[in-house]
Amino acid sequence: MKIFEKLVWKPVAWIVVFVIGMVVFTFLDLPIAKAVYRNNNTYGRVFEIVGLFTTPMAGIFFAISNFYTIRVAKKRMLSFILGWLALIAFVGINCLSIFMLNKEWFTNMFLLYVLFIFFSRWAVRYICSYAQVVELRKVMIVGLSATLMAVLGQTLIKYCFNRPRFIWLTDPDTQFRYWFVHYPMSHDSSFPSGHAAQSALSFILVMFRRFVPNFRTKKWDIIMWTVAIFITGSTMISRMLLGVHYATDVWAGAFLTLFTISLSNWYVEKVYKE
Repeated sequence: MKIFEKLVWKPVAWIVVFVIGMVVFTFLDLPIAKAVYRNNNTYGRVFEIVGLFTTPMAGIFFAISNFYTIRVAKKRMLSFILGWLALIAFVGINCLSIFMLNKEWFTNMFLLYVLFIFFSRWAVRYICSYAQVVELRKVMIVGLSATLMAVLGQTLIKYCFNRPRFIWLTDPDTQFRYWFVHYPMSHDSSFPSGHAAQSALSFILVMFRRFVPNFRTKKWDIIMWTVAIFITGSTMISRMLLGVHYATDVWAGAFLTLFTISLSNWYVEKVYKE
């Protein structure tokens, strides 16, 4: 498992995997989209919402972790300000996204976020009472970096591509565009997938073993990896089922988050060793 984790969190490894995937899926985008498209598919609709859970959950937990580990921060005031901005932004953006997707979910999700804020306060206090605060601080930096990429990074990248979604096409065979082909500015780009980027934040779970001693077992390793893969994979599939994203869209979205996790993890480990 340790050898596997070392390989997984190498930034270069993710670049290689990303390039191979993009080469393969670029020429399979249209056939896959035609084969799997199921408008109003229940599985797709469920994970359309579930895929957004990981962003506010990660943002809330790591923002609060920032407050409880601020004593080991080099720039405490800056860290304090960024922590509050992150907490407000992550909850606010996702509440807005859920409201736009399905208003019926909004109240329940808002209450869930409030409860998770209190849970995170309790959890971090409990963790900090016996685990290494520095380890939590390191994972917190990785988590916030990945969350920012999943929320803001992928949004900025969308403006560089403006790819029309499959669901918009009246004649896919003639109107389909590859992700790298320039297209006039659209109001909602398909490439990359924001849902895939946000759902990939669930891979932060596998880092919890660093500051929670009870998670340092093979059983918990398997559970965390399984949950992360299931949430991310199901969200990626759901986006293709609903026709709002192609295979390259979800592949690129997940890559942005996973590469950010691996790169920031490498950087943090290097800095703290020094």
